[in-house]
Amino acid sequence: MIGKEEKNRKLVSLPEALEILEKRKKAGALGYEQELAYDHAKKFAKLDAEDAKKLRAEMEKLGISEKAAIMVVNVMPAEQMQLKQILAYDKATYDEEIISKTMEAIEKASKK
Repeated sequence: MIGKEEKNRKLVSLPEALEILEKRKKAGALGYEQELAYDHAKKFAKLDAEDAKKLRAEMEKLGISEKAAIMVVNVMPAEQMQLKQILAYDKATYDEEIISKTMEAIEKASKK
């Protein structure tokens, strides 16, 4: 959006972005880029926004950074190896206990 100043910046997961875009779509027509983002989020969001927020908060309590938690919510890994690969981008080391608790939280959230 040319000429608009960024007021605040907040990281959101794909389900949260979908929720925001759905509210904007109800308020009026979306722009081209917003429509593309809406279609992408609709296809690839694996949780609803409320479950995504809960899972993200649970991971942050375990000591996982906000950025890594959002990546995990977006991908929803099915195996520990996938989770480890996602967390490797965070450049922090996590012990097996945190990884297993995170996998339990992911499995719990995905069964809803």
